[in-house]
Amino acid sequence: MRHYIAIIVLFFQAHFISAQSVGKWSFSSQQLPVYEYTGRLPNIVLDKLGKDSYIQTDPYFLLGNYRLSLFVHASGIYQFMTGERAWARVNADENQQNYGSNNAQIIVKKGKNYKKTDLIGLKSIAIDTQRTQKLFGVGFAKYTYRLDEDLSCQRVISVKPSTKINTGNPAFVVSVTLKNSGKVVQELTYSEGMKLNYTPSAIQLYEPTKRPVSYLHKISVDKSTKTTIANLTCTPNLFLNFPSKNQRYIYDVNPPNVFMSTKSFDKDIKSYITVNHDTLSAHLTTILKPGETHTFHIIVGLNYENSKQAIQEQINELLANVNPSNNNEGFYQTAWKKQLPDFTAEKDQIIKREMLWNAYTLEAMATYCAYYGETIIPQGTIYAYHFGDNISNRDHLQAALPVCYTNPNLAKSIIRYVIMHSETDGEIKRGDAGNGCTPPSLYKESDEQLYFFNTLSQYLASTKDYAFLNEKVWLYPAENKKGEVVLNILKNYFVYLRDEIGRGSNGLVKMLNSDWSDSFFHENSPNVYAATAESHLNSVMVLAIFPKLITELKKSKNPEATALIIALENYRKEVSEAYFKDFGNRKFSARAYLNHRKKYGIDNVCIEPQGYLLQIPDLSISRKKEIYQYVKSKIYSPEKIGFRTREKPLWSTTGEGEDGGIWFSLEGSLIAGVATFDKQEAKELLHTISFQNFTDQYPSIWLGQWTGGDNVNSTLSQRDGLCFFWEKDRPNVFQGFCSHPHAWPLYCYLKIKE
Repeated sequence: MRHYIAIIVLFFQAHFISAQSVGKWSFSSQQLPVYEYTGRLPNIVLDKLGKDSYIQTDPYFLLGNYRLSLFVHASGIYQFMTGERAWARVNADENQQNYGSNNAQIIVKKGKNYKKTDLIGLKSIAIDTQRTQKLFGVGFAKYTYRLDEDLSCQRVISVKPSTKINTGNPAFVVSVTLKNSGKVVQELTYSEGMKLNYTPSAIQLYEPTKRPVSYLHKISVDKSTKTTIANLTCTPNLFLNFPSKNQRYIYDVNPPNVFMSTKSFDKDIKSYITVNHDTLSAHLTTILKPGETHTFHIIVGLNYENSKQAIQEQINELLANVNPSNNNEGFYQTAWKKQLPDFTAEKDQIIKREMLWNAYTLEAMATYCAYYGETIIPQGTIYAYHFGDNISNRDHLQAALPVCYTNPNLAKSIIRYVIMHSETDGEIKRGDAGNGCTPPSLYKESDEQLYFFNTLSQYLASTKDYAFLNEKVWLYPAENKKGEVVLNILKNYFVYLRDEIGRGSNGLVKMLNSDWSDSFFHENSPNVYAATAESHLNSVMVLAIFPKLITELKKSKNPEATALIIALENYRKEVSEAYFKDFGNRKFSARAYLNHRKKYGIDNVCIEPQGYLLQIPDLSISRKKEIYQYVKSKIYSPEKIGFRTREKPLWSTTGEGEDGGIWFSLEGSLIAGVATFDKQEAKELLHTISFQNFTDQYPSIWLGQWTGGDNVNSTLSQRDGLCFFWEKDRPNVFQGFCSHPHAWPLYCYLKIKE
């Protein structure tokens, strides 16, 4: 009986105690967003039926630059990740996927006794909300611990921004400040360690003894510089034929070196480095007199040069021009301020805060890919951070849309990266895994070229960089260094769209085996329907995007574009005639015709094509308003945070995921469509998909209050407010920080402001 009572108590605690908000926002001294996490730890989130949410119980934020990704948890745990050669955790926790292994403790001498306090983890002082404050801002995380009435410890993690494409310092600083507010001397030792366990995301799903490769390390300690360096090597556990380090490969055969160093500008602090098996640790011992404050710094990072001198230069660069005693908001607030757009004029404080946060998050997510020599914004979430895949290229192209305004060089790098996945016939590979490896895929996507046209059009419109059309970019595989000028690649993309993807019996653009929806054929075999399936979404994308592309090509005044412009205009006209013949006097677009009998979205509103339908420039405003009001009446109410994908599910009973959920990429395209005829309504919709509105609607669900996945379940589901996650046997591992809930709101905001 006691067992059942305990379960009931936990259930009600999870539902009712957590019904309060888990934190609050403010602004830093540089007027950048800061979030204070005040929720409980562990933060257990359940659905309406009391079932597991799959969300981690230790909420996390993201610090990063183009060469490192650092997920900092509310408990002080961090996941130190790199995506430079392959997505991998440097300090992976073998007991829990998508989690890190690090520790910190402080030992205070009390007479002849010693009192030890653990600072990090779900069994530490961090779970005590009365004794620990947790702040997460732009480029920093700050944990303040009240050890007793007189002694406090502040631990600040700082990440320096990248200011140029393909560059950045892949290291972070942990600054520890100890303060004695009492009247007696305090003698203490502080220690902080990180377990070295380099584990690519793609192989974390294997049991350690069954992994195809292992990463071994040889550790050395340089006492003179107080630095320890771990040289990593990749070793096969079964027969493999390793390539050279610069060739594409599913595994990273050239992992980085990992280092930890300690630095103090305070002569009263004794600091040193130790190694215990696979754990790198930094320590300080000091005596704090009444009223004294002592600070020391730990630098943890990656280095690819296998050089002690290079590591010291990296450390020096990280600490150059910083005030070591002024780290209350991290070391790099001023640098981050310069890197982000200026939204000072925005009077709506929620929108101002969230757009700054979104711009920062995209910069923190952006990742240099060594194989391609380009920097991208990955889709992130479970794709990159859980499975280790940079998929799909259409997602990277969508993430590039807002940075066409905020960081055009980054947008250009993303466009170049996508081109490097292209065959000479105009096919664009879906994405890659490992170090530039493109594994065989069951998907033959029909829309990559359309998303490319959209992003290139926006880039050209924003930058007027028409010379880009004459630049040469490597084609697939990039290591062969065989390239073509962008304009010719653009021509190949169009020919591929027209001839390989083609159009069906109704004159609509075909679907092949997937358009935006990867799941559309889960219930319908592509072997049966791929030859006939037509996509209304692809068709309206042509009608919405081609006019923009044609306009920019004309503005380029490039004589080599003349024939392409004519071909684009003719194709757009043909698709327009076919689409509007099918559309007739309907009040919403159909979704797809798999053949002449199997038609979807005829009497059931599906969101996918509606946003691009509203973006078609020669569709009258009165018709757009009529369409929008009807669509809104069918899939907006009674939703709390946006439009769901379906009026009624097409193939499922739960109405989750692509068959009834709320998807930020679709919300964004719809808002962009509404902005073409009613900017005030578009602003209101922007508030609807905001993190603040999610917090108001779902205060107990932390994932969605400052980041999220690519989707959220709608009210059709018993799990509304939660992300759809198909890995049912992997509880508490869902990794957020998808680019879409950051990129699309920011892009829509910038479009509305035009």
